[in-house]
Amino acid sequence: MSRFQAERLLLGCTAASAVVLAGDASAACQVVAQTTVEPPPTASVAALCAALGELKPERPTAGARRTELHVTVDDGLVRSFVVTPPNGARGLQELRAAAAARFAVLYGESAEPWLLAADWQASAPFIASALPRQLCRELDSLARTNRWQLGSVCPALVRSWNRDPLAVPDDGWLIVGFGLTLTLAHTCNAQPVALRTERLPAAPGLAELATLLEQERLRTPLPTDAHARQRLSWTGAADWLPETATVAGLASRTGAHDSRTSHFASLPDDCRVAGQLALAGSQR
Repeated sequence: MSRFQAERLLLGCTAASAVVLAGDASAACQVVAQTTVEPPPTASVAALCAALGELKPERPTAGARRTELHVTVDDGLVRSFVVTPPNGARGLQELRAAAAARFAVLYGESAEPWLLAADWQASAPFIASALPRQLCRELDSLARTNRWQLGSVCPALVRSWNRDPLAVPDDGWLIVGFGLTLTLAHTCNAQPVALRTERLPAAPGLAELATLLEQERLRTPLPTDAHARQRLSWTGAADWLPETATVAGLASRTGAHDSRTSHFASLPDDCRVAGQLALAGSQR
């Protein structure tokens, strides 16, 4: 093992705030920088980018030859969707073209202002995420200004999916909750089939979550035998994640991130979710 391990900084971004943490475990992490968006969120990527430009660490990073910055972005700032590769698709160029075409169909606009990211080795339906290019440029500038290496930039959904792949149901939903952002990733036969992200008006109760799941089931009709296999897997750091064995008649389990603890209680309300998102980028 190298004597000069990289220091790992974790940045979480919402439309309202950004928080940088040093450390890689909830018990030991330290807030080294935070900022809120002005004016408060009418969710402008431009406003977030301006705030990131003013983000300064409260202490110089030390003790490592290099510093890596790992960024987790609120799903509400990203457009994630499922892409089915065309028959016979080969190579990165064809997969990127398929993702761009799917983006245009879903959102009625060109993907040019967005940076498309995915597992480009896929030979089956896969999740693609479109991040605003303006935000990606600002994150790169932040890293270079502070002499950090930009290690990764991921939406909360992708962080959660990769955190524990065995927790993603073969048939059912992976449901990710941070703050009031909820993302539902529908799977069938161990493949993603649909994605949707919602900004909730308020923290939902169990009845509201059950209604939301019933609506999702109506959106994605399945053969009768498939319904019996469906289950729910909840993850994230939202206080409203359910702790119950069934929701809407489906088997349910919750594996909340460590960041759902009271560790961020000292942060302003606008920054708390950003802190939780930052810690979602930690190594397990």
